[in-house]
Amino acid sequence: MGAVALPSAPAMAEQATDIPAMYGNQFNGMDYTSRTISIPITIIARGSQDKYNQIMHNLSGLLLSDDPSDNGKEYPLVFGFEPKVTYWGHINAISDPQFINQGAWDATLTITFVQSDPRANLPQVEKPLNNGLNTITVDGTARTAPVIQVVPKRPLKYIGFNLNGGQFGLGPETPNDQANAVQPDVHVIDDPIASMAMWTNDANAISGIKTDGKYNYQGSAEINADTTVMRVAYVNGGKDFGKMPTNQLDGTWLGPTYRYTGMTNALTNYRVRAGLHHMKYWGTHNFRAMGKAQFSLLDASGNTIGRFVIGDHMQGGQTYVALQLCKPGSTFDDDDHQTLYWGYGPSGAFRKYHTHYSDLVNKSSLVNSKYVTVVNREEVDCLTSSWVFMDLTKAGNVYTWELHQYSLYDGQPYRNANRYLIASGRWVDTNNEYESALGGFGQTFLKQPITEDIDNVQYMAPYMTLTDLQVWQHNQPQPNEPTYIANAGEEIVMDCETDTVTVNGRLVSPVWSTDYPQLKPGVNGVTMVGDLADAKMTLKYLPKLL
Repeated sequence: MGAVALPSAPAMAEQATDIPAMYGNQFNGMDYTSRTISIPITIIARGSQDKYNQIMHNLSGLLLSDDPSDNGKEYPLVFGFEPKVTYWGHINAISDPQFINQGAWDATLTITFVQSDPRANLPQVEKPLNNGLNTITVDGTARTAPVIQVVPKRPLKYIGFNLNGGQFGLGPETPNDQANAVQPDVHVIDDPIASMAMWTNDANAISGIKTDGKYNYQGSAEINADTTVMRVAYVNGGKDFGKMPTNQLDGTWLGPTYRYTGMTNALTNYRVRAGLHHMKYWGTHNFRAMGKAQFSLLDASGNTIGRFVIGDHMQGGQTYVALQLCKPGSTFDDDDHQTLYWGYGPSGAFRKYHTHYSDLVNKSSLVNSKYVTVVNREEVDCLTSSWVFMDLTKAGNVYTWELHQYSLYDGQPYRNANRYLIASGRWVDTNNEYESALGGFGQTFLKQPITEDIDNVQYMAPYMTLTDLQVWQHNQPQPNEPTYIANAGEEIVMDCETDTVTVNGRLVSPVWSTDYPQLKPGVNGVTMVGDLADAKMTLKYLPKLL
């Protein structure tokens, strides 16, 4: 790469209006648009046409993409002469190569990199905040948007901050409303899934836990102490789904089921939040594996009254998510259930790779042929490797629900509903058919045996876990009553970069604000307000350069 001369400013255009009979014109401001960086490239092929061609192919592969989902993306650009500065943009032109010496196959070309936002970013800064006034010194030469994360230690009625003349907050604004705020949800269970002490697989206890299709509960589950999740137990180096069939497949799901015993009182109105993690492994045989992770809602007698499922279809088909209510005793193969959601996430996240056919030596005495052909369709959606939270509230005969996919890398909820599962809804049980009180929970991890099990071909079953369980007693406030904004331990994120506010991943709207305030270069005063004396508060921002 040759020397890069960074432009001092983006493209600028004056906006002015010519007013008749006026001496001069009316100045309406400046338009600051994109900034263009020209990057000279020298290709050294040392007289080899093959090397020149290979370099050009590699360069095209690095800079271009034929994936429609990549269209519209911008990418980071970092120069070695200023490694702490990141420029975000896109390539809008690559010039034709110009040969330096005829026959030498050395050439030069220019890559044109355009920044839609002409500012550059310095490394992210993360600072703890205290209740009250905080003094923050910001590097750079441009304003930048703060992101404030708060985890309160007690239920919170209101929260906000003042910054550079701007105000922003959630919750009742007046002292009178704050004093009379109603807490809609009172925590009953907050289980991080760190112990099996509250779970049993006693045959009588789990007899009322139902799922669709044929099934047999066997095997065992355990807690992964490193991540505090429940998963299928590892026994003798393998996942303990129980004994697999040896000579015939009949479509039966096999695996462990447990019932939660830590709920002492049944709840007529409630809110439940639970997370399931599902991951399929790549490979001809691994991807054919079928798993089903089911979190069940039970009545006080242990009968299933609802379920949240992530499951696989046969032959490497798509992974699905379901959220359903049912009458006690339903198997979900009958008409005694109500589906709130059943699907694969957004269609834009679906990918169909090549269908693979593999011949296995068949060792079953029930099959005369020596070989059997197995199929792997390699259908991938956003749920193939996913972490999804279910949030379900029952208030009388009204059910409100949300399914929200979280990042496996940073633990934050995704925002792009075109790429990830973000769904919500409301359903009214007009005939009061699904009014059973909530009395407990079940967790099921199932595997459906495939041909590889019969013929002893090694493969990896999907990785499935239960990651979180929280339960609240729901109190329905009146329409005009002020309410609490968050429970203890729920994360509030006030993001002035994306102009969004979330409480435990749920989008909410600010109640009182001027705008989304910005940090300015130099010294800033951020004043936090609310019952935040012992809350964990963090400020994050990206210093920017004009």
